[in-house]
Amino acid sequence: MAKVRSPTTAVPVRNAFREQQWQEAHERYLVCARTVFERLGYHGATVADIVVAANGSRATFYAHFRDKADIAACLFERTLPSGTAMYHRVVEFPELNREIVRAWLDEQVLGFWSRHRVEVEAVNHAMAADPAVAARHYQWIVDAVRLAGWPGTGVPTGLTRASLLVLQLERLCYHWLVRGVEHDRDQLLDILADLWFRELTVLGEDRP
Repeated sequence: MAKVRSPTTAVPVRNAFREQQWQEAHERYLVCARTVFERLGYHGATVADIVVAANGSRATFYAHFRDKADIAACLFERTLPSGTAMYHRVVEFPELNREIVRAWLDEQVLGFWSRHRVEVEAVNHAMAADPAVAARHYQWIVDAVRLAGWPGTGVPTGLTRASLLVLQLERLCYHWLVRGVEHDRDQLLDILADLWFRELTVLGEDRP
């Protein structure tokens, strides 16, 4: 006699397949949005351009994203795990000194913001257009700092101090590496190293 399968046993398989389809479509739109933003700029790009690049439909786009600002925000969100991992390396320093901080800023932090200049530019324009995206962005920074686990960030004042430090760096990188404002790299790294070494030292002293 053939084994009778419970009606519920196939549901997880179907749900898993649908979830995979949803994730693949979501990722495809994000990849295509990055290409479109890089080619046309945030203001020049339209939802229609992204839909065409993804070989999709407007209905599918709006099933995943609210609008152009939302997909720009989601595109920036894709960078957050690697950004959090980068900031977490601070707690892995063999010791906290200015030279180690400067090397980390030079080799990892500035490289990160350069690699993700398309995402940074898109989300900055999206924040200007949509207050909800701006609120999400600030929360991303706070969450990244919290997950990085820096000493002193377990209390509100330390978390705020560290979040402002990251926000300040991000604004600098936006104007310098994305918008093209000229700076002497070595001079700027020296200033950043002084600032970050001092602030990280203060955070370490304020640990609960």
